[in-house]
Amino acid sequence: MLIPEVKRKQRKAPYKKPEVIKLLENLADADARTKHPTMRPEHIAPRKYRDENENDLIRCVVQYKRFKGGFASRISNQGTFNKKLNKFIPGTSRKGLADVMATYRGKSLHIEVKIGRDKQSEAQMKIEKEVTASKGIYFIAHNFTEFKDWFDTL
Repeated sequence: MLIPEVKRKQRKAPYKKPEVIKLLENLADADARTKHPTMRPEHIAPRKYRDENENDLIRCVVQYKRFKGGFASRISNQGTFNKKLNKFIPGTSRKGLADVMATYRGKSLHIEVKIGRDKQSEAQMKIEKEVTASKGIYFIAHNFTEFKDWFDTL
């Protein structure tokens, strides 16, 4: 009896940290040293960032804006599951809002994060049109390098 050949998944390439992420880590380390001036620098844990998934990229975007003197907040518009009622309660925020809303130099910024083959929904496209019609700035970030290049031109 012949044993069928096992199909193996192709291994994903290991994550290689871009230079802009290293720059963000340096900014975060410098910020930590100013917050804790009495601690010796070698005793402050190094800050680590990645941009390989949506949560990590959103964290990078929010922190970079903060380090550059802007305001940024992550917008979570998912609902919750209520165990007592045994049902899902939808979120109260508007469908399609961007992942990050920010203000920088008096400008209203809305950043939507899309990783891989993820695409904008109809609701997100509608929000984008409303934001741009009201003179806000809407940007779709696919990675931190792309975001930083765009943000530094503002």
